[in-house]
Amino acid sequence: MQTLDTGTLPRRERGDAIITLLREIAFANRVTLEDPANAFMATDSFALGPLQLVHLKRSGVVLEVDRERDDCAPMLAMMLGTRAAAVREQFGHVVQQRAGVVDMVELHRPHRTSSQSNPGGWVLKIPAEALGLPASVVTRARPALVDSPLQRLYARHLAMLAELAPELEDPTSKVGAARADLAAATIALSRAVLSVAAGDDRTARESMAASLVPRVQVFVREHLRDPDLSPEMIASAHHVSVRLLYRALADVGVHLEQWVIEERLSGARDDLAAPQPRYSSIAATARAWGFSNPSFFSARFRAAFGVTPRQWHAATRPSQPD
Repeated sequence: MQTLDTGTLPRRERGDAIITLLREIAFANRVTLEDPANAFMATDSFALGPLQLVHLKRSGVVLEVDRERDDCAPMLAMMLGTRAAAVREQFGHVVQQRAGVVDMVELHRPHRTSSQSNPGGWVLKIPAEALGLPASVVTRARPALVDSPLQRLYARHLAMLAELAPELEDPTSKVGAARADLAAATIALSRAVLSVAAGDDRTARESMAASLVPRVQVFVREHLRDPDLSPEMIASAHHVSVRLLYRALADVGVHLEQWVIEERLSGARDDLAAPQPRYSSIAATARAWGFSNPSFFSARFRAAFGVTPRQWHAATRPSQPD
């Protein structure tokens, strides 16, 4: 994770630091600070494969790119709107920022952004090369993006990424371990969203299909403790039928119910082995991981790991000094 906070700099240096950073990350030729004497910026950047997820707090600013940039790789910025006032213009198309709505700017091409002070927003930066879409499709997509039928799905996906961001670079977390799947799902979904907005239905269908399984895998891992997790809940969250959900998973050799049980057992095993137990008892741990029947939990645990939950718990407790 890369972090910058101008609050750590002497006040006289903050304005120049902000301008330098925005020229670098936003490819801006011109940066105008709304209130230079009180300007501030704080950023946290998280790597997700070839993608970059950025949390940004800053004072009011105007960014302008006045020419096609041939000195940097083509880059898209997918911005999850906040309540802060902002206006983005590219190729004559103007978008007023709306909370919870995703807008896009091709950072390497001429555009202008004017924004008031923002207490915190999220941007997903995508190298155009990762999408594998013709430049004309990307450009054609922007005017229709905010009204795309996939807009709500995509906004929820970016909101989920924002929520998971602190775990993305932790290889010991389930999210960190699934980072490659999450990156692939995000790229495929971004490709689908832009293809739909541009009217390229065939590419959109192919991209949605490619993104479904990794998105489901990430979703399930994040909801393993939810007692309401079910095929119907998963299908609804991804705007597909239960039948299509089962077929997509079967195509990659995944049996949904069995896989969920295995993931829950793995989570329970980790909790039982933790130096500081998260729950008061083995039964409480089982319930937290969706097992309401202790006998079923014990039998499945032993079948999976060769020991009972109690034996595992006892074997992984640190020995006490005499």
